[in-house]
Formats: sequence, C-alpha cells, structure tokens
Amino acid sequence: MEEDDYYWCALSAMGVINAKVLLRLIGSFGSAKEVFYAKEQLLRASGLLDKKLEKFTVKRDFDYPKKLQEFCGKNAIHILKYGAAEYPERLANILYPPSVLYVKGILPDFKNSIGVVGSRKASEYGVKVAEKFSASFAKEEILVVSGGARGIDTAAHKGALMGGGPTVAVLGCGIDVIYPYQNKKLYEEIVENGAIVTEYPPETPPIARNFPLRNRVINGLTAGILVVEAAKKSGAMITAEFAIDEGHEVYCIPGNVFLSTSIGCHSLIKSGATLVDCPEDIIQEFKPVEPKKRKNLQKDLFQDLNLDISDTGKLILGHLSAEPISMENLIEVTGLSLTTLSSEILNLQIEGLLGILNNNRYYRI
Repeated sequence: MEEDDYYWCALSAMGVINAKVLLRLIGSFGSAKEVFYAKEQLLRASGLLDKKLEKFTVKRDFDYPKKLQEFCGKNAIHILKYGAAEYPERLANILYPPSVLYVKGILPDFKNSIGVVGSRKASEYGVKVAEKFSASFAKEEILVVSGGARGIDTAAHKGALMGGGPTVAVLGCGIDVIYPYQNKKLYEEIVENGAIVTEYPPETPPIARNFPLRNRVINGLTAGILVVEAAKKSGAMITAEFAIDEGHEVYCIPGNVFLSTSIGCHSLIKSGATLVDCPEDIIQEFKPVEPKKRKNLQKDLFQDLNLDISDTGKLILGHLSAEPISMENLIEVTGLSLTTLSSEILNLQIEGLLGILNNNRYYRI
C-alpha cells in the first residue's frame, strides 16, 4: 500500500468527511497527505468543509497515519479506498459508501453474494435454518455475507464454511476488536476462508450506533438479503430496509407466530418480501437450474437441512401447517397409530419443526 493510503484512512477516521467529499478534497489538493496537512485558511477557501472545518482541525492527530501504517503492517490488514479499482463496485454505488474498508483475509468475488441476517437471540429453529441455507448457498458458489454477531450471523458464517465456501463478516467495530469474544475462533476461520471487513478504524468499540451503519455495508456488498428471524425493531429489519431502498431483493423465512423474532419477517412478507422455505427458492434466482434438477433439490430439502427425520416424520409434517391440528385428526389423516404418532411428534419437537399448544394441538414451525 502507498503512504497516501494511510493519510486517506486518517482523514476518514475523523468521522467528519464522507467518501465523496474526501475525493473532491483530494482532487483539489492533489493527495490525501496534502489535505491532512493543509492550513486552515486553504481548507476554508476550498469551500468543501463548510461548517465541519472547526471539527476537522480539532480532530487531526498528526501521528495517526504513521501509527496506522505500523498497525496494518503488523496485523496483515489491507486497505481499500473508495474510488480504487479493487473497491467492490456494488458497494460504491450505494447512497453513502464507506470512505475506506479495512480488510483482513482475501475478499472473494461479490458477483453472486447474499446477506444472511437475523436475531442475535435466535431460536434453535432459526439457527438451523441459517446454517443449512448458508451451507447450500456455499455449495452453489453463492457468497454468504453477514455481520459476525451472535445468533443468526454466527450460524450463517458457520454454515458457509461447512458448505466449503468463503464467507465475509462485516463488523461494527475496529478490525482488531473481537465481538463477541466467543467468536474468536470463528473469526480466524473466516480470515482463512474469506475476509473480515469494517469501515471503522482500529480500536473502535462495538457501540450501538455503529451497527445500523454496518448494516448498509452488508446490503451494499450483496445482491439480496435473507432475513431468517427478526424482531419488529432490529438490526436485521434495518438491513432489509436498506436493501429495499437500494432496489435489492429481500427474502424472508416464515416463523412461529408465537415468537417475537418472527414478527419482523412476517411484516416484511406482508409488505412484499419474498417468502422462502427452501434454499432452492433463492439459488434458482442466483443460478437458474433446469426444472428437473430443481424438483430433485426441493425433494431433498430435509436432507439439505441435515435433520434426522424419518419417512414417518416427513409424512406427519406433510399434514401440518401453521393452523393447529388435534391428535385425533392427525391419526385420521396419517393412518398412524397413537403410539407411533406420539414417538415421531417428540422427535419433530426436538428438531424444532413442530410446536404444541396447551390443548394438545400441533402446528408446523
């Protein structure tokens, strides 16, 4: 990397100048270094900083570019500037693109990429769906991008790695900050098989206001967003809103109506998002397949999800829906005995595919 890259990052780290204004300043002064050291009267004369000039001059730390250069060299961090040839094209076209991306690992191709997002307080069902859908995407060479957080994000990254593909985690903190710390090993695996990226300078803590901005980057790097589970007011919903604003496709997994983390998905579906219940629903849009192959992939959904479900269990699930049904009705429609049904229902509950109400009525999750 060139010396001027670190001055670019130092300017960005002030949090005063957006990417497009920074490009105009550099065009006026000749380099990021010249902007960084420019006298106050020259900056004022440019007319590009306006009311931000005072904050700009106060925030300048003249030692910072050198410190940043040492940090990146020591930790194998690569810098991508807005406007550079390597900067992801799709991200460059969003309304407010990051001025810089700090990258650890190797950025994969974002041509076929999907964001997988959802609740940090994910249900067992949500974790399974995120993991298995992401594994299916990876097998079809669709890049999985998520936020590296607990719950659905973690499951998405793990699923992509299980599927043999790379994955990208977009952080809401500095690239040297592991959040949550329990994901330290996962972060290492992601770096070996993809990349961790952030627009925030080193040592930036994971404070709440960073994450909505982080979500616009996830959207900007991807062609669509899969929302697995989301509360009505959540980061996943913000990501979906960014996607809608940018004209990207939003896909949603239907969930248990009794869980608060289903409300967001159901709200998006009602607003026009695409309901999906198997990976192929999305894969066929990213990578169209022949009708015969599509039929076989849909038939193998339970196998793709790697669930331990017998043929009898599949038969029961085929007669279940969101509308609760009694044991008596299940016996009637399946032709199974009470003993067999009771045993299989327990297995399906363990797998998180079946729910039960207090009056012994069963429904599909």
